[in-house]
Amino acid sequence: GTVLSSKSGKVETNGAKIKAKKGDKKDDGGKKKKTKGLFERNLEGRTEAQQRNVDQLRRHLVSLGEKSVVAVRVQTTDAVYGFSEAVLRREVFGFRGDTGQDDTLNLSSGYEQCSYGALTFTPLASETGNDGGDEVSIVDGVVTINVDVAANGKSDGTVRNAVTDKIKAVFGSDMQAVADYWMYCLPPGTSGSWIAYAYINSYISVYNNQWCNYPSGQMHEIGHNLGYAHSGESQTYDDQSGMMGYSYSQDEGPVMCFNAAKSWQTGWYGVSGEYGDKTLEYSFGDGCLEKTLSGIADYEITPNKVLIKIVNPSNNGADLFVAFNAKKGINGGTVEAGNQVTVVQVGSGGGNVYSESTLLAKLSAEGSYTTGSNFGGDLTVEVVGISGNDSADVKIYFGSECTVTPPPVPTPPPTPMPTKEGQSGPQMASYNAPLGAPKCSFGSTCDSGVTLNGRGTMSGGNEPNQSNTLNSCTDGNSGSYHGDESIDKIVVSQASGSLNDFTEGDVVTISATVWCWSSGTSDFIDFYYASDASNPVWEQIGDRQTCPGGGLQTVSATYTLPAGSIQAVRANMMYGTDSTAGAASCTSGSYDDTDDLVITVKPNQPVGPPTAPPTALPTTNPTQNPTPQPSNAPTPV
Repeated sequence: GTVLSSKSGKVETNGAKIKAKKGDKKDDGGKKKKTKGLFERNLEGRTEAQQRNVDQLRRHLVSLGEKSVVAVRVQTTDAVYGFSEAVLRREVFGFRGDTGQDDTLNLSSGYEQCSYGALTFTPLASETGNDGGDEVSIVDGVVTINVDVAANGKSDGTVRNAVTDKIKAVFGSDMQAVADYWMYCLPPGTSGSWIAYAYINSYISVYNNQWCNYPSGQMHEIGHNLGYAHSGESQTYDDQSGMMGYSYSQDEGPVMCFNAAKSWQTGWYGVSGEYGDKTLEYSFGDGCLEKTLSGIADYEITPNKVLIKIVNPSNNGADLFVAFNAKKGINGGTVEAGNQVTVVQVGSGGGNVYSESTLLAKLSAEGSYTTGSNFGGDLTVEVVGISGNDSADVKIYFGSECTVTPPPVPTPPPTPMPTKEGQSGPQMASYNAPLGAPKCSFGSTCDSGVTLNGRGTMSGGNEPNQSNTLNSCTDGNSGSYHGDESIDKIVVSQASGSLNDFTEGDVVTISATVWCWSSGTSDFIDFYYASDASNPVWEQIGDRQTCPGGGLQTVSATYTLPAGSIQAVRANMMYGTDSTAGAASCTSGSYDDTDDLVITVKPNQPVGPPTAPPTALPTTNPTQNPTPQPSNAPTPV
């Protein structure tokens, strides 16, 4: 691949922005090498459509699948990368190991959650090489490499080249035959104020000491390896709505993904996405486009689009990308334009190839942006309204304002049939502060909705009103949302499908929507019920269950409603077999989640004796004759 390279640029460090070195990397005595691979060659005679297909193919090949990684702990003759192999393994891959600490946001978890599992970076399990008779081993993605050069006052290129030479001598000249990507963690002391850099569309990234530990630096530089260019606004790096802008000296943040243009380039939310194609391409002549956009954090569950590409009428590939930058979940730490509609433009390639992007607009409700000379047509993006961090309604059009024919006045609907007595219908729970958990009124179904979504204060998934338990259980706070365990929803319903309100003696089903870690084999769920939510005594429902698989799963159990007007159900999710459950107890593991749902139940009325016969009808004739007429006329006045 090419060896054209780029530095991270400006970075956020203790509140001050420091400019790092930038520009093309030069090797071989200062002569810049720039080789072209298969996908970089624009062969003579290739049509625009053919080139676009090639670009999309390349995009999918590099941005999808499981990739192996080796993080190299570099030791020179006078210095060493400042952290142990165990710490490096934790900071890049999230391995707790013997460090005694968790790491929720890192290279592995960041890309996995942003891509919804479409692109994963995993540590190379093991590989052994020989260094002059000494065995050198890669263990769980980390290796220490000793080089015979000094670091202090020397250029990073001198150390980097020595590391590359040593790796090839120890493990073989084809580094990508060993692992897909290599991260060089250099010791402190090299010359200059550089931070990190990577080789574009290639496999090596280089970091200055502690910058190997920061997730934004990791995701940014590996992004360059994948072919993602910088994201700017007024300068090259200052689009802070995604990871290809600034990098930050933070160990667990910011929790965010990529801007609209880079999100399109990844292919994670399009035809190759885990949850279907939720992107849209709009061109001149398509008329007035009115759409509701959701953020990428809701890609898994929303029926709405999450990305819109607007093709430049000049057909030069300098296309626009529109997204709702929802500040929630996997994007809950976005630094800029949170809960706004963003308009981003690429320089070329239609969002399929390496091209720097520019953030043109950050729109709130009733805001609009109209293109200027940077676009081949008079296009307007208008935000009709924004619903918190859930969605945004947009209109996109060329030329004059969208004109929409008013809908005809609808015929009034027929008067609905009265609700049958005892059939209040399905109910959505709302948080009940005195009880400390969500509660439903009378109904045939009780759905917690979003009231339980997430767990504790886990990264990217703070649970509303945590811990949502009647007796104040404490949820674990470790891990990241939809990377680690959480109970997202509980539903109680009539097992028979009846529409009748919950009544004592009914058989009901409790279903929990949960997120299971890895394959799910280490996660367990217990269900309980309590007949009195104000003074709960928990009874276990059935046996402990194991997650049926990894990711989003549904587990359920069935039981009979006991006597009691305000009852409760509980789901307790546990990581590891060492967690023990018991009635009236909560588990306290770092990844455990306990949630309650309160339901209202009608009494089971006993069948009484028959009613008394009705009172007899009155007789036909009066029992007495009527009063006779007065004998005299009225006395005259």
